[in-house]
Amino acid sequence: MSSVYRFLSLATMFAAGMFGLAIGQIVPETKCCASELSWIQVTADGKRFSVVESGETFTPWGFNYDHDGDGRLIEDFWDDQWSKVQSAFDEMKGLGANVVRIHLQFGKFMDSPTMPNAHSLKQLTRLVALAEQTGLYLDLTGLGCYHKQDVPQWYDQLSEQERWAAQAVFWEAIAKQCSTSPVVFCYDLMNEPVVPGGDKARTDWLGPGFGDKHFVQFIALDRQDRDRTEVAKAWIAKLVSEIRQHDQRHLITVGLVPWSLDRPGLTSGFVPEKIADQLDFIAVHLYPEKGRLDEAIATLRGFAAVGKPVVIEELFPLKCGAQELGDFIDQSRSIAAGWIGFYWGQTPTQIRPATTISEAVTLAWLELFQSKRESVLGPPPLAFLSNGVTAHRGNSSQFPENTMAAFRSGIDVGADWIELDVLRSRDGQLVVIHDQTTGRVGDVDRVVSESTYAELAEIDVATDYRKRSGKTLSECPPAKMPLLKDVLAMVKTQGLTRVSIQPKMDCVADAVSLIQSMNAEPWVGFNDGNLQYMAKAKRLAPEIPVFWDRGKDTDIESDINVAKQHRFDALVLHKDGVTPAKVEKIREAGIEVGAWTVNDPAVIQRLLGMGVQRIYTDRPRLLLSLSSGS
Repeated sequence: MSSVYRFLSLATMFAAGMFGLAIGQIVPETKCCASELSWIQVTADGKRFSVVESGETFTPWGFNYDHDGDGRLIEDFWDDQWSKVQSAFDEMKGLGANVVRIHLQFGKFMDSPTMPNAHSLKQLTRLVALAEQTGLYLDLTGLGCYHKQDVPQWYDQLSEQERWAAQAVFWEAIAKQCSTSPVVFCYDLMNEPVVPGGDKARTDWLGPGFGDKHFVQFIALDRQDRDRTEVAKAWIAKLVSEIRQHDQRHLITVGLVPWSLDRPGLTSGFVPEKIADQLDFIAVHLYPEKGRLDEAIATLRGFAAVGKPVVIEELFPLKCGAQELGDFIDQSRSIAAGWIGFYWGQTPTQIRPATTISEAVTLAWLELFQSKRESVLGPPPLAFLSNGVTAHRGNSSQFPENTMAAFRSGIDVGADWIELDVLRSRDGQLVVIHDQTTGRVGDVDRVVSESTYAELAEIDVATDYRKRSGKTLSECPPAKMPLLKDVLAMVKTQGLTRVSIQPKMDCVADAVSLIQSMNAEPWVGFNDGNLQYMAKAKRLAPEIPVFWDRGKDTDIESDINVAKQHRFDALVLHKDGVTPAKVEKIREAGIEVGAWTVNDPAVIQRLLGMGVQRIYTDRPRLLLSLSSGS
């Protein structure tokens, strides 16, 4: 299904009230490893979440990654297109997310009522490891039957109790697999479950299809004169009990439709105040309508009245504009404890310029998500490292140079700076690449300044690294050329590592303008050997550090005078031109002294012994180990 058809199908169903109108018309074990992420708990007052170790507030802010742009569910492509999943996680992290909601399909995870699918559990372990590596918490939503054709025939033929027992086996397998990893924020038992109303028995466990997907699922076919809420409570109790036999720590919830409140009219049977005792928090799916924000806030308050944290687990500007949705987020901040929207595999940069209604709405949402992040989560605490390690083009010994993966790894290993190169494309985009052409690193050779970013983004800039390292395509997936603004957005999500920008053409003014528009000044510096470029950077943004790169045989006395005149912060010498005398003169002048680009352990140790304060290296992990032992 095309992305436009997917979006229009969603828009149609949401226009019906997030499935409400249509439903109303029918009344060998391998555990996931632990990571460095911290466990999340509910706060003592029962209103928010906090990090167990530090007590700091944790606010879920992220995306439903429920399918890709073509409508495929994750299990449909995570075998042969794992790189697509990796890219999506990197992109969501770069947009400022801290949590991703993954929708696991029952038919892919269960071979029989009592036998989980070993391969899918292995892929789940892989997904958890990716989340740990990326630094994204997971909201694991289970028991999905979104594609009716993938629902096993034997599953539909089970009785209610047999079906519940099979669902319990599903959750037992997931809990066993993930019990040790703090990266799992929560288990969501099912997306939008419903207990049927009325006296007539149903014949189908699924609600009507919307597009090609079935998001609503019934947990019984026949009410049999039972109280609907009691049925919901019994179902929740069975699944929670199964999970808790193997996992005592992770939070548990269930994704509720907004018409779950005990009000006249259509209801789901999952009345929050009657089922909340068995859940750690409430998850509600809310899509505010234009001009009716008060009603959406009132609904949200109804869910919050149970006295447990409320996460808006689905929201999107489908029934109102992005600005009005932003107002809703602002107004809901005193009530909600988290917000999760949608991401379908395209960043704002990839969407621009939007040429369809679906693209325009998606772009507006992603821009809103980015703009609201800091006001919702607060700015990251700035405690920039000062260890003298600059990851040259990122951690480029272990990842393709100048890629998001290399930059993220540079941050993860603890470098206090990552360094990158910038050129301008034909359509005025600041792109991250060292050479004037793409042939050295990519699978296609283009002149950067003569190509649009759309053309450049099609090039796999991991090609050369993959060949040199001998890695397979799965070990080193394709990588596209980043935009500077995407790197800055990613760097701004943390407060330890900064980024040094090396302009490879006269694009300094554009870079400074971008930095200022993003309020990214505290996170950036400039470096290069071109005096004109560096002087311009310091003139346009005096508060931004400038590191002037110098050659092997440069006149150090003259360099010091020029650096003082322009108030440069450091002189970074070619490694072969560093001598004890030069280091002493530079430091006596009150200027930091650095060296580029050093990968040999013996040379690193010699430079550290001379008192060099900053070293550019492709091997930041090695440099950190040597500098900590020096």
